Amino acid sequence: MSLFSSKLLAWYDLNKRNLPWRHTNDPYKIWVSEVMLQQTQAVTVIPYYQRFIESLPTVFSLAEAEETVILKLWEGLGYYSRVRNMQKTALDIVKKYNGIFPNTLEELKSLKGIGPYTAGAIRSIAFNQKASAIDGNVSRVLTRQYEIESDISKPSVMKYLEQLNEPLIDDERPSDYTQAIIELGATVCRKTQPLCDQCPVSDTCLAFRNQRQSEMPYKAKKEPKKVLNFITFILLDESNGLILYQQKSRLLEGLYLLPQIESESLLYALEWLEEEGFKVLFNESIKTYKHVFTHLIWQMDVYYVKVIKPESIESVGNYQTKPIATAHKRILDQELDALMTK
Repeated sequence: MSLFSSKLLAWYDLNKRNLPWRHTNDPYKIWVSEVMLQQTQAVTVIPYYQRFIESLPTVFSLAEAEETVILKLWEGLGYYSRVRNMQKTALDIVKKYNGIFPNTLEELKSLKGIGPYTAGAIRSIAFNQKASAIDGNVSRVLTRQYEIESDISKPSVMKYLEQLNEPLIDDERPSDYTQAIIELGATVCRKTQPLCDQCPVSDTCLAFRNQRQSEMPYKAKKEPKKVLNFITFILLDESNGLILYQQKSRLLEGLYLLPQIESESLLYALEWLEEEGFKVLFNESIKTYKHVFTHLIWQMDVYYVKVIKPESIESVGNYQTKPIATAHKRILDQELDALMTK
């Protein structure tokens, strides 16, 4: 065992958080937690994970679930392609492996939505193999530990971090080692205001020694996010039935949204509603909402509109039962009750 590993594991044994996925080595449950933890903090993930596992406790139940069910369970986590890929992977595991999770790098990476990190995490955490799993937390620890100035968005640099990490993995406790280094990055070796005085490996950290923690990890600046301007409608029919559209676009496929059109002109947007078959009785401006995606920003001017709907369109009773995109669920949660009483 390396000195780095021994200090890290001793710290982890005393300081690890009590997270629900740490009480199992079921590869299905580890996989669910790892996919949920992509782009999302652990404290946010906990209730989603518990609800998902309670509803879909096995790879078989996920494979057989209706898409609306899995989208509803995922509602609020965003990046919905993750859960769609999970169901495709569950179907593959059931068909190709009789529901038994594979444990080799090649087999895992052949499955939809499982890349090098997730494959490494499953192998390490669930199967206790010496496998390197480099996420944002681990890359932060390693780049500071070794004072690496290279751009971590480059695949070659991530590969180098894997090579640095592999000899550090403890032979006896590879699962604990992976969880420990992730935990260190999440709670101590933080992106901003790292708690270096609480770090068990600060004495070997080159960035700490040279006071360069804030410079690492280095990542080249991204292009500015594209901004889309929408006129977004809360449409209620004469019986106060809410009108939602189910999306077929790749970004939010399968989710329900309020009717909206990319425009800054209310007149143009109302004409679009008429073309959709609605008779507009009156409209009222609500306010502007903004929702930030990974590469995109939606700027939404929201209007309440009373309509007579075409017979071909059904209104929604309780919108809470539908899988609704977070951008629009926030609008409904804040505005709909007051509009219903008008």
